[in-house]
Amino acid sequence: MKIDYNSQFNSNLGVMSERDLIVLSNTKVIIVGLGGLGGNIANNLARLGVGSFLLVDFDKFQLTNLNRQLFSTHENIDSYKAKIVKNELLKINPQCKIDISINKIEDISIDDLNGYDYIIDAVDAPQTKIFLSVVSTLLNIPLLHGACAGWYGQVGWMLPGCKLIDELYGSKEYGLEKELLNPSFTPSVIAGIMSSEFLKFIQKDNNTIINQLLLIDLLTNSIMKSGNDDG
Repeated sequence: MKIDYNSQFNSNLGVMSERDLIVLSNTKVIIVGLGGLGGNIANNLARLGVGSFLLVDFDKFQLTNLNRQLFSTHENIDSYKAKIVKNELLKINPQCKIDISINKIEDISIDDLNGYDYIIDAVDAPQTKIFLSVVSTLLNIPLLHGACAGWYGQVGWMLPGCKLIDELYGSKEYGLEKELLNPSFTPSVIAGIMSSEFLKFIQKDNNTIINQLLLIDLLTNSIMKSGNDDG
């Protein structure tokens, strides 16, 4: 059966225009971290129609990932996440261009990150999040930040030069996930919100959370904004 790949994203047209689809098909995204958040974000953006990815993760799937990480299975335990996620995304959109790096983001030359439009923070370590904020500024591309633990999550776009991530994490070595862990549902919910913020940013929608944080509490079903929008 011949597949019409050009029409596979048509069901997204309820929230986007055909022009948005064209923009997304030409968009190049770096996703750092391919666990609970990153795997779901990669899946969502591939299904939205993003045309090019650099997937960065040095880790392998482990048994403890099975409760929440989208592409983890018993069959791919001890396999590199970046390789598995690339293969799964190509099953979704064979026309997508996907590069991978099985390295820590700190060990990748900044020159190898040039040419991308956006960088997505889906890592756990606070100091790596701060590093990604620096990379965003050096590359002069926006950073979509996300974090989750237990019932809670936070999402927000950081423009180059924004210091909010530095102020938030400071010298912290560990995030809340070390204590609260993550259930099956929180990473996918927060990744969904990150994905919707991604689309709104592409569309230049005034509702986009920029240089602020959207704080999500799934236990009390509350969402609030924190920070300011003055950079």
